[in-house]
Amino acid sequence: MVARRERAGLGIAVRKAVVDALVAAGFADELPIRSLLIGELRNVLGDSFTVPDQLSGRDQLVAIVNTCDRSDAMDALVDVLEFLRPGIPSWSRLRRLVSSIRVFDVVSQQQQEAVRPLLTGLRPRTMPLAARQAAGNVVPLPRFEDAWSAFCQLADLNSAPGELPPAVSFVELISSEYQDPLRANLRAWTTAQARRLRQDAALRELRDHEGANPLEEGKLHLTIVVEPDGIDAGRFEVSPWRQDDPGQWPPRRGETVLVAAADLEGAVSSLIAAAEEAWSGLSTQAALEFVLPRALLNLPVHAWATDRAHGDTRPLFLSYPVVLRSLERLSAPQYHRRWRLRWSVLVADPSVERVYFCHVKDVEERFGLDTILSDEQWVMMVLTEAPSSEPDSEHDQLFAALRAGVPVVLWHPTASTDALREVVAWLANSKGLGDLPSSRTRKSRTGRHPEPGLPFDSELLRDLVVLWDDPDRILPCFGGASGRALNGGAVHERDRTP
Repeated sequence: MVARRERAGLGIAVRKAVVDALVAAGFADELPIRSLLIGELRNVLGDSFTVPDQLSGRDQLVAIVNTCDRSDAMDALVDVLEFLRPGIPSWSRLRRLVSSIRVFDVVSQQQQEAVRPLLTGLRPRTMPLAARQAAGNVVPLPRFEDAWSAFCQLADLNSAPGELPPAVSFVELISSEYQDPLRANLRAWTTAQARRLRQDAALRELRDHEGANPLEEGKLHLTIVVEPDGIDAGRFEVSPWRQDDPGQWPPRRGETVLVAAADLEGAVSSLIAAAEEAWSGLSTQAALEFVLPRALLNLPVHAWATDRAHGDTRPLFLSYPVVLRSLERLSAPQYHRRWRLRWSVLVADPSVERVYFCHVKDVEERFGLDTILSDEQWVMMVLTEAPSSEPDSEHDQLFAALRAGVPVVLWHPTASTDALREVVAWLANSKGLGDLPSSRTRKSRTGRHPEPGLPFDSELLRDLVVLWDDPDRILPCFGGASGRALNGGAVHERDRTP
């Protein structure tokens, strides 16, 4: 028996979010799965639950959601969705949306009118970020005309137990951008709402967090994780992790798709287009990260098309800083301590003196490169050649670098080590290695004409590959105690934990 609460129906923003999640989970594609959904809801709610049969696709999903809302059965709907499609991250976010009450139900008309004059016509610089943070990134938000229109949209969203309503959080967040008396008036209103709702602690926590981490127009990241399918060697699981707030990490995981190797570029193009649509209301820099298995590290992802579906075939590096990350490293926690240690050295001293340029002879002697890299001064390594798709744990430069925790690895498909020495010295000039992915590497690739006085052929920069791994940006799916080994198989005997 489903417990029913006396509350107003959900707003259109929440109902749209539920419908969008159903569409993303494939319920709009086929009638049989929608019939199964309706049948399960009737098992829970009784035969009185009816939806018109003549509707199809998204229209029928809208009818299902609206019927559940009128019957106060949205919690039951989420239960059934989790039963039919277990493991999809969106269900927990939807449960948060449907489990509580809207600000329209807790803030009186008089109290709304009190804040309306303060917000009407107000266009804070951080409005898109404040709205996203207040909404918890659970629903796509439109471009707002002013702060009052944002307040009204957020007032349609629910607040979870122990949290401030999103619209109240939004007013608090934008208040920090202004000086008194406007700031004081906005905060007086939020203080009154928090006291009335008995959420004083939540407001204090929000203010403390904003004092330590003010809203900033930082850099957004779209991290695309590509993992081999466990059954079909020619297919890959592609998962997007889209950062919608520069101040929050980790981002939420998007829907995973299974694609053939030949379709990877098209899948990435679609993910980037979706990210840009979600970011359309922000004036923020963005970057791309590709978490790739070793077998794919030599793919020219920086040169893939931006938006192939709309005929835009520009290479990615013209629009974004693009870096690679190692799937094997992220999946091997036994090496993370060394990785973090080297990263701290890089942050403290990003100088070219900390770059090790490999020699072929380094891997000829057993443990030769391991011995060299045991010196913690090395934070970046330049390979003599592009890494092979299949590693050799005894004579492999990339394997040795990852195992030693070296966070930055650079190579070129054709250039010699001597040529790359000049390239790296030039890239590290002025700002040092710490600015390598976002500054000189990308600018040098996008330059229409080579800079005068370059000590090397400017064409070398086009295909330069930078593996740039920040250990503070680990995704939750890689937080376990076990993972794939760096050498693509079992952990080497000498690396086993006793």
